[in-house]
Amino acid sequence: MESIVIREANVNDIPSVVDFYMRLDNPGQKDWIEIMMDGRHPYINASNFIIAEDAGKIAASVVYMPWDYSYGGLKIKAVRLEEVFCEPEYQNRGLVRGILQRIADISAEKGYLFECVYGTNAVYNHLGYTYGLPNEMEGYNFIINDETTGNDFTITEADDSEIPAIAKLYETNYTRNLLTTYINCKEIYYTKNVYVEGKYYVIKSSAGEICGFFHTQIDEKYLFMMELDNTVSYHQIRPYLVSFYRQRGFGNIQVNLGVTHPIYMVFRGYHHKKLLSELGFVKVRDIPRFFMGVSGVLENRLAKSPYSHYSGAFTIAMHNRDEAYRMEWNDGKLATVTPVKKEHGEIDIKRNRFIRLLFGRISPEDMTKEFSMYYFQNNDLRNLFEILFPKMQSHVVSIN
Repeated sequence: MESIVIREANVNDIPSVVDFYMRLDNPGQKDWIEIMMDGRHPYINASNFIIAEDAGKIAASVVYMPWDYSYGGLKIKAVRLEEVFCEPEYQNRGLVRGILQRIADISAEKGYLFECVYGTNAVYNHLGYTYGLPNEMEGYNFIINDETTGNDFTITEADDSEIPAIAKLYETNYTRNLLTTYINCKEIYYTKNVYVEGKYYVIKSSAGEICGFFHTQIDEKYLFMMELDNTVSYHQIRPYLVSFYRQRGFGNIQVNLGVTHPIYMVFRGYHHKKLLSELGFVKVRDIPRFFMGVSGVLENRLAKSPYSHYSGAFTIAMHNRDEAYRMEWNDGKLATVTPVKKEHGEIDIKRNRFIRLLFGRISPEDMTKEFSMYYFQNNDLRNLFEILFPKMQSHVVSIN
C-alpha cells in the first residue's frame, strides 16, 4: 500500500468519482453522486467521500453521511456509511479498512455516537460491525381491491408551505421506535425538491385541515413514509389510500414502513408477501461516549421502574475480549462510564450481543433462549439490564 493515498475528495474529483460509481455500482447514480458532492445536499459535500487513490486512480471509496437519529426520543448524532466500493484488482489489500479507520477518526473528533451501514453479513461482520439495526426497506406487498370512499378526506400533492406540518406529523416515529431517522423541514425539502425520489402527499379532512401525510415512489408503488394525527385512524384512511393507488392503475401497494407501523393492522387479512430487505449493521467504537450520549434515555427508563433512584456500580466485561467498562449510578443518574482492565465483571457478555441489547434487538431473556454466553452476578443486575435496554423495534428511514 506504499503508493496508496487515503484522503478526502474535493470538487475537482467529481468526474472521476462519478465514473468510479457508475462502473462499480449503477450507471443511474450520476445525478445522486453529483448532488452529494457539489453542495446541493443539506449535510454533505465532496469532502464526505473518503477515497483511496493509487497514482491518481480511485481504487476504493466510501461516503460517510453525518445524520441525526432519534434514540428513545433523544436526538443524537451518528454516521451512516454509503457506497462502499473497491476496484476488483485492489480488493483484499486493506483499502476499505483503511478508509473506515479514517472515518472512525473523524467520528471520534466530531463526537458521533455510532456508525451504521446496510449490506451483507459476509462483508460487514468481517469488518467488525454487528447486525444490530432493523433491515432497510422492511415491509409487505399488499394486494388491494376497490373500496368505497366518501367525502370525508382528500389526498393532494403537498406544496412547500405544508412541509412544517409534514415534519410535525413525522415526529410520531420518535415515540414508536427505539431508533429512527430524525427528519425535519430541511430533509423534507431536499427529498421533495432537490433529489426527488418520490412525492409527498397530504391527507386533509373535509374541513381542509391536514391530518396526515405519506411519501410514495409512484413508479415503484413504494409507500415510504406515512403518519396520521390523533383526529383520524388508519382504518378511516385505508379506503382513500387504496383508491389513490387504484386510480393510478396499481393492484398492490408495497408498504416499506418497517415492522411496527400501525397501518399493518388495518391491512391484516389482505393477501400479502414480505418484501426483500437489506441487513442493518452498527458499530459503537466508544461505548462510554455512547452511554453518556444517551444517558437521559437510560435515566428516564430507570425513573419509571421499581429501581428508580438506584445507586451502585458494576463492571460490564465483554466476553473473550480485553474490554470492560465500569458503570456508576448515583440516585438514578448515570455518573460515569469508565474503561477498566478486567477480564471478568459483575456482568459478562459478548460484545456483539451487548451491541444488540443497546439497539433493542434482543433482551436478556432472548439470550437465555439462544444459549448465549453471558453472566449476571445477581438478579438485580439482570433486572437493571431488562429496564435499561428493553427490546424494541426500530425503523431507519434512508434519506439519500
